[in-house]
Amino acid sequence: MPVPDLPPVRTSADLFALWQRLMGPGGFGRSSIWVVFLDAAGVVQPVIMPIDDIPPEPDGVAVRNLARVVADVFDDGTGASVALLLSRPGPAGMTDADRRWARALLDGFRGLTRWPVHLATRDRVQVFAPDDLIAA
Repeated sequence: MPVPDLPPVRTSADLFALWQRLMGPGGFGRSSIWVVFLDAAGVVQPVIMPIDDIPPEPDGVAVRNLARVVADVFDDGTGASVALLLSRPGPAGMTDADRRWARALLDGFRGLTRWPVHLATRDRVQVFAPDDLIAA
C-alpha cells in the first residue's frame, strides 16, 4: 500500500503519532503485523508491509524468517530500520499473547529496529513498554 507524505520518525513520540495516523479510527477484522521501513533520517519509505492472519501465538521460526526477508532489503548498509506494529480485533486491553508477540518481534528483529513495538486495537494504539514485556 503506498504511503502518503508523512513526517520523519525521529522519536518514539513521532512513531506513536505515525501509527495513530496510519491505523486511524475503527477496528481490525484480522490479526496482523505491520512493518514500516524508515531510512537513516527517519523518513517513512513508500511501502507498508502488512502480514495478515497471524496465528494467536507467535511462531519464532516464522518471525526470524520474516526478519531475514526484511534484512535483505537493508543489505545496502544505509542505516535504515523498521518499525513494527501488531494489530488485532477485540478489546483494547493488552493480552498475554500480545506481549508474547511483541517479545518475539523484538527478539526476531534484533538489529533491524531500534523502536518499540506498538499494538493497535479497535479502541486505540498503545506502545509495549519494557515492563509489559518482562513476563512475556
